Formats: sequence, structure tokens, C-alpha cells
Amino acid sequence: MNRQAIKAELSRTYLELDPRTLALGRIFFALVLIGDLLRRIPRLNEFYTNAGILPNHTVLWRPAIARSFSFFFMSSLPEESAIWFAICFFCFFCFLIGWRTRLFHVLSFVMTTSLHNRMLFAENWGGVAIGALMTWTVFLPMGRRISVDAVLASMRARRNETPEQLATGVPEPDNTPARSLAVLGLLLQIAIIYWFNYVHKSGVTWKDGTAVYYVLHQERIITWVGLQIRENVPYWVTALLTRGTLVVEALVPLLVLTPVFWRWTRPLALVLLVGLHGSIAAMVNLGIFSAAMIAYDPFLLTTAQWKLFGRVVPRKRRARVAFYDADCGVCFFIARVLARLDVFGRLRMVSNQDRTALPADVDSELLDRTLLVVDPDAPGRRWTRAEAVYQCLAALPFGRLWAWPLRVPGLSNLANAGYDAFARNRTRISTWLGLAACGVPGAPGASALEAPEAKPAPLRTWLRARVPLVRELGIGLVFVILAAEVSVANPSVPKALRFENRPEWMVAAVMYPHVFEGWSLFSPEAPLSDETVVVDAVTRDGRHVDPYNEVGSRVSSLPVDGVPVRLGHDSFWCDYTLRIPDAPQYHQALLEWLQRYHERTGRPQDQIIRFEAFVIWQDSPKPGAPPQPTNIRKRRFLRWPETGGP
Repeated sequence: MNRQAIKAELSRTYLELDPRTLALGRIFFALVLIGDLLRRIPRLNEFYTNAGILPNHTVLWRPAIARSFSFFFMSSLPEESAIWFAICFFCFFCFLIGWRTRLFHVLSFVMTTSLHNRMLFAENWGGVAIGALMTWTVFLPMGRRISVDAVLASMRARRNETPEQLATGVPEPDNTPARSLAVLGLLLQIAIIYWFNYVHKSGVTWKDGTAVYYVLHQERIITWVGLQIRENVPYWVTALLTRGTLVVEALVPLLVLTPVFWRWTRPLALVLLVGLHGSIAAMVNLGIFSAAMIAYDPFLLTTAQWKLFGRVVPRKRRARVAFYDADCGVCFFIARVLARLDVFGRLRMVSNQDRTALPADVDSELLDRTLLVVDPDAPGRRWTRAEAVYQCLAALPFGRLWAWPLRVPGLSNLANAGYDAFARNRTRISTWLGLAACGVPGAPGASALEAPEAKPAPLRTWLRARVPLVRELGIGLVFVILAAEVSVANPSVPKALRFENRPEWMVAAVMYPHVFEGWSLFSPEAPLSDETVVVDAVTRDGRHVDPYNEVGSRVSSLPVDGVPVRLGHDSFWCDYTLRIPDAPQYHQALLEWLQRYHERTGRPQDQIIRFEAFVIWQDSPKPGAPPQPTNIRKRRFLRWPETGGP
């Protein structure tokens, strides 16, 4: 193999990704961002308002890290934070569907960073994993396929499309691999995460196979499934899971970076990682961490898998012929969109102007009132109105996942009513969109969304031609910044390779977007003990209550002599609980939140007259020993009023 061939193969291996892979990665990543947002809604009052345990003035004056930025710092009231939540959702949704993908990718990065930095004191490493993935993918063309941008680009390419042209098929989508240094950065990021997680698991619990056993004794994070495994599965199974974790973390860097057979080793790594993080998510609640790590996995698919997928997908199943009103501008526009979404070729879009294609017993005037869909293998099976829309959507990839509401009893009636209203007003809608509409002149099939770009000025053309070079230089700078961060954030890196004296701007570039590179989950040891926080508060009518665990835990009864079984904390409450006893800068905010207990319950008799807050530790039982925890300790870290007893 000559030098040119070697260079081309290395480029395919480390610098290129299939645009369908990028599209799938974008979709899954956006769903993770939306899921991360939605899981915060129940905690909005506690963590995003001044009535909670982390008021904005507290975290601004006493930030968890030296440099942080968040739009949520401007929010004091629930309704103010709710507005920012809505803005986040809008950005994430636009990123999901791929509309103005680059813009909303950047905005999603800014908004997710704002979400995390507002309550950084209660965040875990899931936010860091999201930030790192955002950093590399923001340089990649994530909207080239399976996106609104891709559909509009295809329609602009054939702007004056006619029904006859549409019947012959639409332009083939561009599957040319995307080439960028960011691909190498993303692959290295995956390898770095798992290599350092493997290397740092150097403690006794990982060497003797007890790590997963001890993790399952963390009552703060164990799930119901994890509890069943702990109580009913033999010890050798958890020992096998421990060994399996180490094997997967050691293998993944090799499978991702190997220069041979990489088209199949990367999908193998994908399967192993989904299994690893899926099992972790089933057994322990680490918040968004597991989903964020799985969000890296779609980027391990190669063109070989897409070709295989294209061969095995049944194209004839759910094949449909759709007869639409070509005189209606908006109807034709929708037909053009459906034709471009129909990547498996299951839909045949036929104009009502083609009388020869209509079934003999169909009145052509029917198409002036409704869409008609026919099963080509059984022409007697026909659908109109909302059911016809459902059949068209169901023929698209994964169409049934989002078309099913059209068939739900009750909702289907509303869908039919909505369809009829649309049909009655289609001329007005077409005119409003600037489309041809039943005798009203306009562009035959194009809308303002497809307006061709004006011819750029010479300077703008010159600048555009240099965008790729500037982008790659920017990626090179990111390489330097994150390589320096990797060298100082991971203790296993030899001292001679550490970039100890980084300039302040490099530190800031890591801290503001929260893209740290220290990877050491449950390292070097799995936790051998567990802990929780208990508040013993006395109300005005003499009752003892625990306002803290009433909000954050499944168990809030008093007195407490140890860590209760399966506390049921979410990840926010878990991390806050771990940190708050030794964070006196946040004790005043917690004190004030506890004092407002009666305001949250709405009962004056719940007003607290005094309380004590304790942290309780216990050692987890050893394998083979009685299942009860040992060495239970208790320490008071906060009391109000401060006087009045030992």
C-alpha cells in the first residue's frame, strides 16, 4: 500500500463519520438534553429559586467553582426560572429536529451549561460528560441528514418541482462522510473516558471482585432493581459484574481506536457500552450520567452498519399509495416533504391530476376534500382524513412512534376535526405561505422556507471559503486545552507529562463550560460506607418531623438509628446530601429553607421552633457477613437556635 493509500485509509478511520451517524447521534443527544431538563422540573423550587436550598445570591457570592456562568443566576422566582426552562426546551427541540442546527447546537450548549452551573453544588459527572460531547460535536455537521435543514436543502435544490418530477423520485440524499479533526477528538474522548476509569480502579474492591457488591449497599442511589439483586442474587454474580466492568472499560479504547477491523469493532464497543451503562442505570440512580454516556455510542456506527441496515429493512411492508390534491399549494408542499422523509421508498405520491392512476371506483372529487391512501397489495383497503395521514406517517422510519395518537379513541375524532378544518382552509393557508392555491397564483411548490439565498458579496464568499480552515484551527486549540486538562485531572498521568502551569485562559476555557477531564467513577475503591442527612425538627404543636427527607427521600420517619434502606434520592438530592455537612457556606440557606417548612405545607402548626441536622454514617456489611450495617456514627452539623443544649 503506497503512502497516498495509507493516508486515505487513516483519514477514513479517524477523521470521517457518516452523516447518518451524526444525525442519529444528534437525535439521541437532544433527547438526553430534553430528558435532563424534564427531570429538573420537580426540583425547580429547591434548586432554581430563592425559596430553595441554593438561592442565587448564595451561589453567586459563594460559587462551587471559581468560574461559572448561568442565565439562571438572574432568576429568583419560580415563574422566572420556568421561562428559562421553556427557552431551554425550545433550543433542545430545535436541535432535535435539526432546524438551524448549528445555531441551536451552540445555544443548546449555552443553555445546558446554564442549567448545570446554576446548581453545580448538586450536580454529578453527567453534566461533564454532556459538556465534553457538546464540545466536539459542535464542530460537526450534525444537521446534514434526518433534519429539517436537510429536507429544506433538498427542496431548494429542486425549487420549482412539479408533480411529475415528484412522481419520478426525489434527489438522493448526500451520504458523503463528514471529515474533520473533531471526529478524531470525539473518538479520543471516548477512549480517554474509559481508559482512565479503568486505570483508576486500582483499589482492593476492584481487585477482589467486591466493588459492585459494595455499590449495591449505597442506600442513597440503589434502585428497586438493584435492591432485588442485592437481596436475591448470589455474590458470585456481583463479582462477575465487577470483572465485566473492568473488561469493558479496558477493551473499549482498543475497540474504538484500532486501525484494523474498526468498521466492526466500534459497533461492538457500542453494544458493550450500552450493556454496561444500561445495567448501571438499572441498579443505581446516577441521574443523567448513564444516559449521557450512552449518548456517545451512536457516534460509533460506521457506514458499513448503515449499508447493512438498508439491506435488512423490509421496504415493501407498509407500502402505500397516497393520492393528494396537487392544485393545493400546501398539500403539494407536504407531499414534497413526505417524499424526502420516505428514505425506504414505501410511499408513492400520486397527483389527483393523474386520472389513470386512480382506482376505477374512486370519485375524483373525493380528492378535493381529503387525502386518499391505498394499500397497493390490497386496493380495497383505503383510508381518508386523519387515518390517511397516519398511514403516510407510519410508512416513514419510526413513524409509528409519533403517529400513534392519531389512532387513539377520542384523539382520532379530534384529529379528524382538525383535518377537516385544515382542508376547508387550505386555500387561505397556501396563500399565506405564498404557495399556489386552487387558482390563486403563487410559486407552484415552494414556500418562504425554501427561498434561495441571495448571491453573497465577494468578501463574504472569500470568508466562507476560509471557514473550514478556521474551524479546524479552532478544533486544534480545543485539542491543546483538553489535552492539558487531561494531563492534570487524572492522577495516573506521569508527572513528566503533566501540564501543571496552564495559563489562566486555559483554565477558564475548561471551567466556564464545565468540561473537566478527570474520569474516575467509583475509583480507586468502591465506597465501603454509606451516609445520609437527617433533620430532627420540632413543630409549634410539639411534633418531631424531618422536613429534609420529606422532600428528598422515600423515608422521613423519626427517630433514625442508621441509614434507611433504599432512600430513593434523585441524583441532585444525593450529591447535595453528600456535600452539605462539610459546606458551611451553604448552611444558612439550608437553615432558612427548613424554617419555611410551614409555608410549604400550608399549615401554621407546622412552624418549626427548633431543629438539629445530623449526618449519619455506617459501614456496609462485608460479603458473607450478616446483612446488617456496622459501626454506625452520627454527627450534628447544624442546629437552630444555636444555643440550648449540648
